[in-house]
Amino acid sequence: MIATYYNERAEVRVGDLPQPKLLNPGDAIVRVTLAGICGADLEFTQNGPEVGYKPGMRTGHEFVGVVEEVGKDVTVVKPGDRVVASAGFVDGECFYCKLGQYPACEHFGLFGSPMFLEHGGEDVQGGQSEFVRVPYANGTLFKLPESLSGGADDTRVLPLGDNFSTGFHGAVNARIQPGETVVVFGDGAVGLSTVMAATLFGPAAIVLIGRHDCRLELGNKAGATHVLNANNADAVAYVKEQTDGRGAASVIDTIGGRSSLTQTLEVARAGASISVTGLGHLFAPVDAPYSAAAFRNLHIHTGIVTVNTYVNRLLPLVESGRIDPSIIFTDILPLAEAVRGYALMRDRSAGTVKVALRNC
Repeated sequence: MIATYYNERAEVRVGDLPQPKLLNPGDAIVRVTLAGICGADLEFTQNGPEVGYKPGMRTGHEFVGVVEEVGKDVTVVKPGDRVVASAGFVDGECFYCKLGQYPACEHFGLFGSPMFLEHGGEDVQGGQSEFVRVPYANGTLFKLPESLSGGADDTRVLPLGDNFSTGFHGAVNARIQPGETVVVFGDGAVGLSTVMAATLFGPAAIVLIGRHDCRLELGNKAGATHVLNANNADAVAYVKEQTDGRGAASVIDTIGGRSSLTQTLEVARAGASISVTGLGHLFAPVDAPYSAAAFRNLHIHTGIVTVNTYVNRLLPLVESGRIDPSIIFTDILPLAEAVRGYALMRDRSAGTVKVALRNC
């Protein structure tokens, strides 16, 4: 089958690789129809040796498709069902899954992540491929309604497995209240998704802060009432100006680097809620001046998305047209052109936000 993989020169390539098979009773095999390239894929591959990539490992953790085969213990889907997968596979039954803390699952793994590619000594690989073996299918796959039947609909539901659910997670944990001001740092796929998710909570203003004019224009389309290119202006001063000098009630950092974390703390008003969904700190450790926030009683939430909490809540909003997560896809290429897709994602000057890889 055709799939992306990481080679001995720390490059992503496309090749003919073995097709996965069922290994356990809880497995499913999914024929992928659309896969995404995530910013995390870029970080993993750019830092390959440091994060554990080995030649031949496959990439990608975002995919939708059709169930081809299931193990005897799989009950939530059957062959022929169209599904979206959570970026991380979970058993759905352990202590933490029952608590709703899915990333802490005893069997958690991330498709296409070097930390989990050989989960339990077995073959758990990436989603940028023609077929994927999905372990713990009952906890990882979500059946799509008939109304979202494929084709163009794939781009609307694919982000629910990661980017849009992450954006919604950020909005939920920023405790957005009607009539208040929300600030979002980061104009990538998660930042744009966060803006769209924030509109669901009725804020008076959504301020998107980024560094790319073309992405900020998409931010307006996603629902931002104000956008600021931080290359040209002081983000902290701008937010204070928009909020009578007080700062915002809800702040969401989709970057997670030192600069964004510092500014997140600076633009939050007393009693504000901060949600940090960005993972930049995984690749470049940061120190943020939390002492500067000590007397402002800030509520700070961090952590990766609990996809399973949100997918079934968001699907009706996609069906009704209330949200259209496909706004983040600027380029759709054949799977065979994945190398070009990675190049487009890295070259931010080209106007690319996110690339999807079609396999049908």
